[in-house]
Amino acid sequence: SEKKYCINKNMDKINLNKDQKLVVDSFYKVKTKKDLNNFIEDLFSQEETLDLAQRLKIARLIFEGKTYEEIAAEIPVSTSTISKTGQVIKFGKGGLVIACKNTKVKKQKTGGGDKINVS
Repeated sequence: SEKKYCINKNMDKINLNKDQKLVVDSFYKVKTKKDLNNFIEDLFSQEETLDLAQRLKIARLIFEGKTYEEIAAEIPVSTSTISKTGQVIKFGKGGLVIACKNTKVKKQKTGGGDKINVS
């Protein structure tokens, strides 16, 4: 379930840059896989961890060249969720590409738009 933040004009606005820096700095301090695992278990609920893992699985399957329908058959998510991940891969800042860097990604123009191919 998505969490929506209601910002009252009389309240301080959420400072996303400052909060994101806190998250990045906190992850950066963790040096080993064991410590990272413990940090994730402490920080995220099981549902949040599963949601993040699901997004990573979707990204890897997209990098493998699977169609959205094939991914939806393999992972119980809507094609809308898969499409959002595909959009992040195409237009995001490259974080998912780095996280899934064992796979080489090439974008090709096709009649129906961009297609992400793996080589």
